[in-house]
Amino acid sequence: MDKKPYKPSSDWRSLTIYQVMVGSFLHGKDGAEGYDSLWGPENERKDGNLRGVISALDHIARLGANAIWLTPIFDSSEADGGEKLQATGYFANDYFKIDPHFGTEDDLRELIGKAHDRGMYVILDGVFGHHGGVSNPSPSGHGIDSTPTLSDRGEDGGTGNVKYPGSLDYFKEVATYWIDRFDIDGWRFDQAYQLCQDGHNYWCEISQAVRELCDRRIAEGKEWGTLGYMVGEDWSDASGISARILRDGGLKSAFDFDGKQLISGSMDGQGSGGLDNGWDDVIRIYSSPSERGYRPDDVLPNLFLSNHDGVRVADSFYDDNDEINLMTRFAILAGYPGPVTLYYGDEFADLSRDCDGSQPDNASRTSGHIKADDDRERRLFNYVSGVMNFRRDNPAMWRGNNEFDRYRKDDAEILVVIKTDPESDNKVAMIFSDRDADVALPGEESLHHVIGYIPELIKLQ
Repeated sequence: MDKKPYKPSSDWRSLTIYQVMVGSFLHGKDGAEGYDSLWGPENERKDGNLRGVISALDHIARLGANAIWLTPIFDSSEADGGEKLQATGYFANDYFKIDPHFGTEDDLRELIGKAHDRGMYVILDGVFGHHGGVSNPSPSGHGIDSTPTLSDRGEDGGTGNVKYPGSLDYFKEVATYWIDRFDIDGWRFDQAYQLCQDGHNYWCEISQAVRELCDRRIAEGKEWGTLGYMVGEDWSDASGISARILRDGGLKSAFDFDGKQLISGSMDGQGSGGLDNGWDDVIRIYSSPSERGYRPDDVLPNLFLSNHDGVRVADSFYDDNDEINLMTRFAILAGYPGPVTLYYGDEFADLSRDCDGSQPDNASRTSGHIKADDDRERRLFNYVSGVMNFRRDNPAMWRGNNEFDRYRKDDAEILVVIKTDPESDNKVAMIFSDRDADVALPGEESLHHVIGYIPELIKLQ
């Protein structure tokens, strides 16, 4: 009998998502031609395709990721605005077709199937608040009301060209079509606040449609296409995100821009690289979302270090011991009690600073690679792979209870985090120190020698 593929937990807190910018990632042999131009640094890849992602699946799995997020792959080849805009995928002209520059439906089905075989969910990127010139109705005959519209965010959020509720049936169909026909496992939503219009959060209706579909598929015994994870982008603080896309039972997950600022600095790289308050910021990150201002209490913010809309995390740590400082951030990410996202290339300390022809909001769209180029990259990849696989294998890392013990010993500032998952009886310890130190864990006589700023992860039971 064929062995069933490993399937990751259906608990959203367990997600370790690997984000791929399809157009700049990898060009797979015998795949689609890709684009020739893309907003981003000069002399970097613009011809990425779906077969390039397929070729990287083993690398992504080795890293410990259990999900892949693809930037938009829907047909944008005729979108208004030129090739650089089309290549991003964020201005679709047909939400029910694959962009021929990226590949075919067969390519996508192969990618999804092989990702599932490796125990990884597949998450697509959707833009439900603006489009690049959709002219055809959905397969069921629904259309988009393209009236220029401000969201509840006002002028700060810009004007979209999708008006609700007239567009609701169309985008409910988009959200369910790709799950039911291609077995995708969830969505990332660009500029999600655009669906908050005239005091109503239209994510409520779309989320309900996705939940109902996933429940039906579970009842039918489907193995995949049942997770229904939906994470929104609203580049605001916790209170602003809560007041818009999370309210009234809309989305349950949003990207944690507050948390990113705490541990890896701002999106444009200005100022510090985070951890201004030392290990106090780790304690704050590991506190409940509600303690950090997220509402309602059951939401799950998604923590990240960098993404395709800012500079890379390594840009802040390119000086002495840069891989040590990066290791600290990845360890914090690994122990975060909720979903997390890794950006391709960060596992190798790829840089976006000083990239020719780039701006802070697209500087990180550099060429992808799946092999280390030097010893520094190998050291970092091995560490990131180690902590992310530790996260994958120990549910206490991403759910359960945290106990904090912070103290000073021989001039070292030490933080010990004991994480316990009552459901599985799994227990781990994370040790942080700002210099080399010998640390005893509660109830243990032996000492653990910790190298400064390289957190140590220990399984206790």
